[in-house]
Amino acid sequence: MNAPVLFDAVLFDLDGTLVATERFWVAAATRGAQRAFAELGLAREIPTADEWLFMVGLPLERAFELVFGDLPPEQRSVVMSRCVEEEQAAVRAGGAALMPGALETLTELRANGLRLGIESNCSQRYLDSMLKRLKLADYVDAARCLESPGICTKADMLADLLRVFATRSAVMVGDRATDAQAAHANALPHVHLASGLAPSGERVDCEARIPSLAHLPELLRGRARWIEGALD
Repeated sequence: MNAPVLFDAVLFDLDGTLVATERFWVAAATRGAQRAFAELGLAREIPTADEWLFMVGLPLERAFELVFGDLPPEQRSVVMSRCVEEEQAAVRAGGAALMPGALETLTELRANGLRLGIESNCSQRYLDSMLKRLKLADYVDAARCLESPGICTKADMLADLLRVFATRSAVMVGDRATDAQAAHANALPHVHLASGLAPSGERVDCEARIPSLAHLPELLRGRARWIEGALD
């Protein structure tokens, strides 16, 4: 028999953790930047795929500030708007997909009685789109983003989900350093998804590391085995 999962909740990052964002973001953002550069009369190189993926998981305005820091705020805002428009079009066209093993993992965790939450540095419109189009709403009990009431940071999102779930027995699963920082700000263990979108060289502090989401349920069952071993 499988060991029980001795947690009340699992809190997931969205992009690069549950959603395979690289499948649509790079191409959509490239189209958006090309439109914006033509509109603004700019002669500038388009960011590389690595630069576009570096932006995933960061607050959008901050991400564009880091990658397009050479542009004045007004031009940067136009570029960001066109990229978001192309992203939304790609999602509407069915370009979004779940990460490998995501659906099976969510199903198994729900079957074990865990409550599931999502927190993401995205807009409410983007969050609602993913919840609906990828059917994540069928598995997730609550979700928070930067536009949720009373929220300023990802750490705030986790704190609010813990309050809603009325528990401190939870684990955070993410792929970027910002996920680890939010988890540790709430004294939660962080599970790093190594197949996510953390750029090369980014340090992601974690209490455990998994190569794919399919490994998560077995990892969480390890707590029961540790306790059994201590009792023995």
